Amino acid sequence: MKKLLYIVLFSALTMNICLAGGFELYEFGARSASMGGAVVARAFDASTIFYNPSGLAFVPGTNFYGGVTLITSTAKYSGAEPIFTGDEYKSVDQLHTPIGVYFSHQFNDDLFAGIGVTNPFGLGLKWDQDFPGAGIAYNTDLKSYYVSPVVAYKLSDEFSIGAGVDIVFGSVTLERYVYLFGSETSPGTAVATSKIEGSSKPAFGFTASLTYRGERLGAGFLYRHSVKNKLDDGTIAFNFVDSPIEGFARNVLKDQGVSTSITFPSFISVGVYYKLLDNLGAEFDYMWYDWSVFDKLDFSFDDPTLNQTVNEDYENSGQFRIGLHYNLTKELEFRVGYIYDQTPQPIHSISPLLPDNDRNDFSFGAGYTYNNWKFDIGYMLVDFGDRSTVENGVGKNENGFDGTYATIANLFMFSFGVSL
Repeated sequence: MKKLLYIVLFSALTMNICLAGGFELYEFGARSASMGGAVVARAFDASTIFYNPSGLAFVPGTNFYGGVTLITSTAKYSGAEPIFTGDEYKSVDQLHTPIGVYFSHQFNDDLFAGIGVTNPFGLGLKWDQDFPGAGIAYNTDLKSYYVSPVVAYKLSDEFSIGAGVDIVFGSVTLERYVYLFGSETSPGTAVATSKIEGSSKPAFGFTASLTYRGERLGAGFLYRHSVKNKLDDGTIAFNFVDSPIEGFARNVLKDQGVSTSITFPSFISVGVYYKLLDNLGAEFDYMWYDWSVFDKLDFSFDDPTLNQTVNEDYENSGQFRIGLHYNLTKELEFRVGYIYDQTPQPIHSISPLLPDNDRNDFSFGAGYTYNNWKFDIGYMLVDFGDRSTVENGVGKNENGFDGTYATIANLFMFSFGVSL
């Protein structure tokens, strides 16, 4: 009976944590995001607090810059035969609103400081409850907030260094159906829905960065250290449904606490900027993520006999970012960007929670400056393409839930700022 309880609880938690590993956001300023996030080598506003703190040395005065990104996404699933019929299922429409808010100040000719608030893990995915994968998850919501004080120092007219601290808070919710007595061809009998909730204690990381800014050529480097989040107050609660084995299910499935931790990866970002014309500039960035730290998950239950470790086997991955800006007038600027983003998620980890894949992202936007005010808007299309959990005719999903996923996301970005 304890083994059965372990299977129910543990499979739910494993699927839940995987969401954080595969969906990191990088769009925390409409101007920067419109250029595909290729801004590590060139600071344009206070959002450089997130992208490259050393860039603050080239953002004079006192500055506020903030905004929101509105994200809508659609995931589609088509089950693999012979277990599934091949019918297509669509995720429920949702709106996610990650923010990027920054404040910076110049203390003297060489010393600058600021603070930023972002939430790079602020997404979720929801399916109808009749979705065949509802036993893995039908509703997932993950929120995190990074509070990042930073400092920058100008070594010369062209060179600067910067550093900062990331203070990270997070919360998670997962809802799923619980089935008992399943087989290879059937999930079993639905006996309850379960809801996992929890929040993490504050976790800490740091950043270090460099900037070179010449008359036409620029270069930047950023290192952001990994952050380990601990979920110590997690709970799982069951809401039972009518079934022939309801009495047995109530005896087996007990509400209890659970704790775990997850390490988000460190990453390196390097970029080169060049001003092609007086009113036209371009940047190319490369980012490398050490996703190998997400190799396993350790779980501790109130009942210690259920404690277990599961391997995740995430792989290191990279991103290529290209951005251009063109100043039509002194006040009006246009931007475009492109991103190729390699997924770190191995095929056996693909699930209804996060059907991740290599992505192609396309962005564009515009900005208007009026005196000391800046107004920026942008749009990004994120195309995940199609990815199947079947390889060479063999299903790879560890839960036996095989099929093909196709996902599209639309990001609408709005920011404004003021310089004093």
